[in-house]
Amino acid sequence: MVHQHKIPVTILTGFLGAGKTTLLNRLLRDVRNRHAGIIINEFGETGIDSELVIKTQEEIIEINKGCICCNVRGDLIQILKDLIVKVNKREINLSRIIIETTGLANSAPVIQTFLMDEIMSYWFEIDSVCTVVDAKHLPLHLDQEEVQEQIAFADLIVLNKTDLVSTEELEAIKTRLKQMNVNAELISTINSEVPMNKLIDIKSFQLSEKLKVRSNLLTDSHHHHHNKVGSVVLKTDKPLILERVNKWFSYLVQIKGETLYRYKGILNIKDTDYRVVFQGVHMLFAGKEDRKWRKDEGRKSELVFIGNQLNQEELEKGFRYCIDEEFDLRMEGNFFKL
Repeated sequence: MVHQHKIPVTILTGFLGAGKTTLLNRLLRDVRNRHAGIIINEFGETGIDSELVIKTQEEIIEINKGCICCNVRGDLIQILKDLIVKVNKREINLSRIIIETTGLANSAPVIQTFLMDEIMSYWFEIDSVCTVVDAKHLPLHLDQEEVQEQIAFADLIVLNKTDLVSTEELEAIKTRLKQMNVNAELISTINSEVPMNKLIDIKSFQLSEKLKVRSNLLTDSHHHHHNKVGSVVLKTDKPLILERVNKWFSYLVQIKGETLYRYKGILNIKDTDYRVVFQGVHMLFAGKEDRKWRKDEGRKSELVFIGNQLNQEELEKGFRYCIDEEFDLRMEGNFFKL
């Protein structure tokens, strides 16, 4: 028996810092996505993205114990089964599933989940596999397997941050993307501004096309990540000293930016009632005051760094410098001598 009203699934992929969370927030603001189940997977032990996602009526579930395409794939299946049980008990309405994968996820195993598991294929159907690409930093990562697979398995490619490159660079990137995936629709954007009719209910996923990319898609279960990429998580309940934070980030962006694929977090700054949210990709960095700290929440700072061969001890020293007025690091100009 075929289930007549399968729940559509949008799989949102893209390398670290491409603009997936911004795009997810746009999806959540669309009325058609009321009662959506949102599953956010992060690379690292702590979840920052869920703090950056707008609060709505939707069911938002985090998976941050590992990568959704390998060691926590079973968690994904269990979460989806639990949602179906709630639907059958009429505890929730579920109009669709939106999955935001970690920036290091290979798309194929996530797609497999909805094709190979009998219960998953009965209840769900993939609507689209959307990959967000960072026009500014894509050339730095094109040799990485994860990036190549994300592009190859997409049926929709959102080419984001097009305002950060020249017209010539943009055309070269478009040509390269078309060489890598001739069938995907390509949409050029700034700040992930994509029309919703290009993202929702488009039914662009075609299994036959994915099998051309990888003929063993339905049988291959092997997947690994390169061990050069790692994450460092820093947390404290103590307030940070703004002047020191600025110096530390100036050092990180200018000196360590090339190895920092993605960094993001929420800061508790001394003598201010507002949370400070920051995000960065390589040498592009942005921080801003967010909302006021609520009285019922503990004020704390949480930072996540994802990059190539990160020096955890160095990051911990810089973080301590931002917390402890008694702890100092030798400075030369604006840069630390660690």
